[in-house]
Amino acid sequence: MPAEKPTSVPWYRRAWVVLSFLGAALYGLIANGPTLLASAEKLPGEYQRVSGQFLTWYYEDREWEGLWSASPEGYVDIGDMKLSDVDIKLHLAVEHGRIGGEIATKAICRAVPMFDYLLLEGQISGNTATVTAFDVIGGERKNFFRFTVQRDGAVIAISLKEGSPEWLPPAARIGLHPGNEDPYKSLTGTCSVEREALLKQIRPKGLGR
Repeated sequence: MPAEKPTSVPWYRRAWVVLSFLGAALYGLIANGPTLLASAEKLPGEYQRVSGQFLTWYYEDREWEGLWSASPEGYVDIGDMKLSDVDIKLHLAVEHGRIGGEIATKAICRAVPMFDYLLLEGQISGNTATVTAFDVIGGERKNFFRFTVQRDGAVIAISLKEGSPEWLPPAARIGLHPGNEDPYKSLTGTCSVEREALLKQIRPKGLGR
């Protein structure tokens, strides 16, 4: 069946749940203070578990996670998504609003052909995230560019924030791939042509492949 686009939770619903959560927590502390104190040694683990679940829900981690590109399959209304004609492939892994993952583009291949993709690090705020593309070269971290990601259901809009305009177009829209496909099957090999061309240039004459 064609995939349905996930929808974002309205801000006022999230605010109401936050206030309800805090109110319930305060009432529970007042009403059950002696019991809580008696079981204080159990609180840190339970707090981490419950707060982790809350943060995962609050930041909508699952709605951000997955492989995003200009050619996701499975949508009946893909024309209405108005995706851009770009070669960007973005894999996002999110935990409690903190973003990790990878980004692959031909611009990256031209700049650093030995990599198929760059690593990502970022933070979500509402329906927008600020993300840095980086990698470790010679034992040192190098930041290549920074961009913003604005999510609207199964579509994200990407805009370059810092770095050369050659890295990303001024604005691009890409969609979430439905399902649980392995993102690395799509990312791996992105720069194979550029990498082979570089190896031919640096390979000593007279040697074959």
